[in-house]
Amino acid sequence: MPSFVVETTKPFDDDLGAAASWRLANVGPSSVDRLLDAYDALVAAIGEFPLMAGSVEGTPYRWRALERYAAVYVVDEDARTVTLMRLFHMSADWRARLLAGAAEG
Repeated sequence: MPSFVVETTKPFDDDLGAAASWRLANVGPSSVDRLLDAYDALVAAIGEFPLMAGSVEGTPYRWRALERYAAVYVVDEDARTVTLMRLFHMSADWRARLLAGAAEG
């Protein structure tokens, strides 16, 4: 049983849904299955060891690879929760997009 509860935001859910839809349309159902299996493994890993990941430019954000994507999350140690914030394709300038979004919020 994970020591942290893992939650997602609507933007993360939308990002994951878009990635799955693209894969279904362009690669096939087995690719979607691999992505979702990797997602389940990610949730288990960050639920157990949320701080064992890279931080983003000195922000409270952390990230871990999810296949060809960067799953960005924050950890609330007091509440023992991990919140998956966004899912970016690794080929995008995801750090800049994340930091620009944080500056707007």
